Amino acid sequence: MALLRVDINDKTLGMIRNHKAGSTTAMNYIGQALAGWTPAIEPHFRLWRKTFGLESYIHKHGTFKDYEQELLGCDIRVAFWRNPVRKFVSGFNHTMFSVTGAQDQLWLTGPRQRTMHDFLDHYDYYCTNLNVLDHCSSNTRKLGPTKEPYTMILPLHQIDQFRVMLERMVNKPIIPIRKREQIYDHDIDQKLEARIKSVLKEDYQNGWYSG
Repeated sequence: MALLRVDINDKTLGMIRNHKAGSTTAMNYIGQALAGWTPAIEPHFRLWRKTFGLESYIHKHGTFKDYEQELLGCDIRVAFWRNPVRKFVSGFNHTMFSVTGAQDQLWLTGPRQRTMHDFLDHYDYYCTNLNVLDHCSSNTRKLGPTKEPYTMILPLHQIDQFRVMLERMVNKPIIPIRKREQIYDHDIDQKLEARIKSVLKEDYQNGWYSG
């Protein structure tokens, strides 16, 4: 993960890039507010740093401990989070069944055995790939064990509040982004859900679980 920082008026806004929890949408909203981006632009590491500078995106793949002090130095501190099971399922499908085939070489099993159960059986192995780790780890890994550092805390379904805040700060309209189709957990049975929750148990201990 990473800490992203931009200056707006006389304030420094810091937000954590928490994959599959709305942070990419939030990045686009900042780009619309400050850099003339269109809603069609999907931000990534290189584009962000090219637009806002090297120090605007720090500790890529890091954990909360890596950027905690820099976050606390920001005036506005934003956390985006998501129900842990839904976040995990979305991240799993995004990385392990990527349309680009980028993760195909990671699988330990043949195509017919590539399931979430196999992924969980070898979770530590698959997460040696940093892209998989970023997308399939807990909210806690990125946001920390408490909500106290943040001035704005938004579950995924409330991300429009961030857009509205930016509009007020820059006094210009920001176009909402149409939500991408999401793969949810409605087909997961209780056994599989329990396995996912056991991997993400720190979220349930720290309160990052009800949205």
